[in-house]
Amino acid sequence: MNEKIVNKKNLIWKYNFAFILIFLGIIFSYLKLGTEFLGFSSVGLWLIYVGFIMLIVVTLRLIYNKKRIVDERMQFVSTKAARITFIGIIMFSFIIMIIDGIKSIDIAYSYFMSYLICGIVLLYLVSYKILLRFN
Repeated sequence: MNEKIVNKKNLIWKYNFAFILIFLGIIFSYLKLGTEFLGFSSVGLWLIYVGFIMLIVVTLRLIYNKKRIVDERMQFVSTKAARITFIGIIMFSFIIMIIDGIKSIDIAYSYFMSYLICGIVLLYLVSYKILLRFN
């Protein structure tokens, strides 16, 4: 019973946060604040996009919610995947420092961070799936 109340509160927070992002995006777009950001023409359009994606993800998780059983094996695999991801970040940073020392890298910080975060998520996902299959 108490778990349902907690889940309902979390759901309300997630929906409210998504609507706040959309509302802030509309305000930023109306006031024409910000310029090109992560491939979008403005920060406001990016906030609107992220808000709608968040609404879709929260709604899909609500519709297709299933109880997951987490055992020691899954925790072990996730810990190993996190360790592989951390080592990957360190190695990638080292390689970027070496390449930047040889030839200057000219990329916008927002693009670099978006590619880095996407790469981290993909590395974790791939390493988790591989470890889950072979462990």
